[in-house]
Parts: sequence; C-alpha cells; structure tokens
Amino acid sequence: MQTEQDLEKLVHAHTAALLRYCTGLLGCEADAQDAVQKTFIKAWQQRRTLRGDGTDNECAWLYRIAYRTALDMLRAARRAANYPTPEPREQDPGISDELRTALAALPPLDRALVLERVLDGLDYAALARIHGRPAAYLRTRYHRAKKQLASRLREGEHHDE
Repeated sequence: MQTEQDLEKLVHAHTAALLRYCTGLLGCEADAQDAVQKTFIKAWQQRRTLRGDGTDNECAWLYRIAYRTALDMLRAARRAANYPTPEPREQDPGISDELRTALAALPPLDRALVLERVLDGLDYAALARIHGRPAAYLRTRYHRAKKQLASRLREGEHHDE
C-alpha cells in the first residue's frame, strides 16, 4: 500500500468487516465507526510496516491495528468512567441482549477471538498473525471463551425462570 488509491481499495475491501468486528469489541456502533476510521488512519501512517503483498497478511495487519485501537478506546473509556454520561447503545439486530451481555463480560482478547472466529470466519493462523501469539494458545483461549459464553447464557436462562 503505497498510494492513496491503494488505501481507497483497502477501505472498500475491509470497512464492513472491521466495523462489525469493532462494534462487537466496543459494543457501540458510533464508537466502532470511530475505531475503524482511526484504524485506516493508522494503517496509512504505518504503511511501511506492512510486510509482503498477500491479502491474508494485509487483513491480519488491519485487524491487529483495529484490535489495538479498540483496546485503547476501551482503556480511555474506563479512565473516563469517573465522569459517566449515559449514552444509548445501538443494537445489532443479529445479537440478543443476553449474548451481548455475555460477550461484554469476557476479557477483550477472548471477545476479539470469538468475534474473529464466528463473525469473520478467520482461521487460527490469521488470529496468530493478528495477535502475535501462537495459534495453539489462541485456540485454547477461544475454546475457553466459548465455554464461558455458554455458561453465562445458561445462567441467564435459569434466572429468567
């Protein structure tokens, strides 16, 4: 990615997936839009760090930037929590409130893994490139996160009865 045309192609190819991913991480579409915008700005600024010319590598590189951007935003939100201002959350019609609550309770890495695997269909090799960790470690984290989600959802069913 060396020209503005390359950036434009990148934006068109990955915006929808990154928006879905960041919405899952941040829980709010407006914040997710900000995160995606920041992701592409950082990608342009860091374009010389992209190695290789494969689309898999490009995708993993973008997800890594998006993940770190979302984490930075979550940290900033936690620091700003001392001065709360209620903000309505925009709902994804495909995700139930129970699932949204269960996902929000997971640590950021686990939440990211679930979203990357389930919503975006990324394999463990891509996850390893995104997070800079061994695929086997991420596979274990993903399976534990799925168990935690299932447990939380079962607990929610019992509370409704």
